[in-house]
Amino acid sequence: MLVYYNVSRISWSQIFPFVFYGAELAHQYDAEFRFVPVDALLKGDRVRERAADIILVQPWFTTHTDVLDVALDRLATAHPKAQISFLDSYAHNDLRLGCTVDPYITHYLKKSLFRDSHLYFKEFKGDTNLLDYYGRLYGLEYAPVNWNVPDTILPKLRLSPNFLTAPHFIDDLSKKAMPRREGRSLDVSVRLGGQDAHGAYAAMRRHANGLMTKIEGITRSPPNIVPFKAYMAEMRAARLCFSPFGFGELCWRDIEAMISGTVMIKPDMSHLETLPNLYEPGVTYLPVRWDFADLEEVIRGALADEDRCRDIAKTAYDRMAHYIREACFVSDMSSLFS
Repeated sequence: MLVYYNVSRISWSQIFPFVFYGAELAHQYDAEFRFVPVDALLKGDRVRERAADIILVQPWFTTHTDVLDVALDRLATAHPKAQISFLDSYAHNDLRLGCTVDPYITHYLKKSLFRDSHLYFKEFKGDTNLLDYYGRLYGLEYAPVNWNVPDTILPKLRLSPNFLTAPHFIDDLSKKAMPRREGRSLDVSVRLGGQDAHGAYAAMRRHANGLMTKIEGITRSPPNIVPFKAYMAEMRAARLCFSPFGFGELCWRDIEAMISGTVMIKPDMSHLETLPNLYEPGVTYLPVRWDFADLEEVIRGALADEDRCRDIAKTAYDRMAHYIREACFVSDMSSLFS
């Protein structure tokens, strides 16, 4: 397997399990791995590699389609017997590069998939389903975008794990127990950056933050910026975490909350499939409406029922720990090696 990976923290969380479970993958599928930064492929650099049976390609979503098309054509020519698959580590749920990559690939791996596949062919106002919804909610005008997704790509779609396979999460989940919930001093962890930006994303964050500040009688995170270590200490001291959408539905904060034994409150995720399923309403997290109309109600209900919160936190943590400790990734990637 030859892996062309994008050099970024977000993308590496999708690549790292191939490294972490390398021995198991080698034993199960007789696989040998080679990792090369994808820029070498995109720039047309000659990479001296032996012939590959399986090739994974992971460019960033801003890669120009003409550049990607030339690179994939060159790759297919150089490895005519190889099975090429595409790794999509992007925040948004559309398949904006699907039209370009579809002729070359066997599988398309993504961290979340629409349960309703018709949504891949819908023209959203703005370039994502989230911009469409929040643009309408806040009266912002966006032009419709059609990504011209070919229907032939649908059978190729496969799930790859959420952010929980990032190195620091895997390390904790493979060794540690869930932090205790007793004695937590903070009601809600809520640190929402991006409020000073423009557009629907910033409007949504300002709206969410404004609603949080109006909830009386609870403690919440102070507004200052803190280092990551202090942020995680605060998360472990919180009973709940409010995690609205970012540029996509999945956020680092989701896993940061769950790994801390903190109950996540998040806009409803029932439209997506993820691997593993960490978004089961009332079981692994508490959903709220996308317009946050029931946010205070859900927060007060959770704070009044610690037994329920303890069960939700434990279920979410146990699902993540099981996925990592039982090497579920190895079997989940079987289609790549078939």
